[in-house]
Amino acid sequence: MPQNVSTPTVIAGPPAHVLLGPLTQRLIAGSKWQGADAFPAYQVWADDVESVLAFLDRENRLPTFFTIIQKARTPKHRDAALAEARGSFFLNQNGFRILAWEPPGEGTTKGEVLASFPGSPDVFVEVKQPSWRGEFLPLSVAERQRLSPSETAQRYQRMKLGKYLPDMAEAEAVGSPQFAMSVVRRNAIPKFTDQRPNLAIVVDDCKVTVVGFPSLSEYVTDEFLYPAHDLDDPDDRLTYERLGGVLFLQPESVGTTIEYKVDFVENPGVLPACALPPAVTVLLTNLRDETDRREAARHAGVPSFLKMLKRGRSKDEPS
Repeated sequence: MPQNVSTPTVIAGPPAHVLLGPLTQRLIAGSKWQGADAFPAYQVWADDVESVLAFLDRENRLPTFFTIIQKARTPKHRDAALAEARGSFFLNQNGFRILAWEPPGEGTTKGEVLASFPGSPDVFVEVKQPSWRGEFLPLSVAERQRLSPSETAQRYQRMKLGKYLPDMAEAEAVGSPQFAMSVVRRNAIPKFTDQRPNLAIVVDDCKVTVVGFPSLSEYVTDEFLYPAHDLDDPDDRLTYERLGGVLFLQPESVGTTIEYKVDFVENPGVLPACALPPAVTVLLTNLRDETDRREAARHAGVPSFLKMLKRGRSKDEPS
């Protein structure tokens, strides 16, 4: 008589050759998502995670962070929590001092940090990580309602797979800037008051990186001035006058280190009280320009996907 044979659950985890630091070992050991994937799958990322955790430890934030990230039930929520920590880590690495964690924002909301740059007013910072999974769903209510049940199911099924699939190009990826700014408008803007400088940080996890995207500055500036509200969504009505600017970050492995690529767009329509201090604007602009120079030198003579997009855009524009 045939017997039911259950398939054993495959427990993932970091590869045996990846050496974890003591803080990372503690992080994984107490987490609900342990074994869900190979995090951190590479030594360079394991070293980066340990550096971020060491920063949080120095800032006396590590116990609270562990409570938050270890309760995350999926790698997606784990990565979002880690992205928020990376945003603060990056600011600290570039001269900011963290004055407070989870500072009070508008109403009952809380931000990521209140940060101080030498000689400047304190800046309220909110960090977001738009996930590539969200790019597989239409942004507007009307477009989502037009999807058939089978199309909706297919998209949700795709979201359960990896970020990139071999030998497959997916058109949804080119919506990364629109998707990223939709997340800022809906989830970051509600936290900003009109009493102090405000900065949004987007830690990139889109299908195609937002950092270095052709015409990103022009698109984001237009979005600041003319928000792409969904007219069918009554909750999508906020505007950007309380936001000083958006800092886009893309952590990327380069050799044996993690390099943070930077893009930055200042808001020309910000309220005076919410504008970023001049020294902060200069710093973030310089970091963006350094990224541009570094990438230009690194990829000189080598066509990239973003360069091809930019070249195609230029051909399509009227002369």
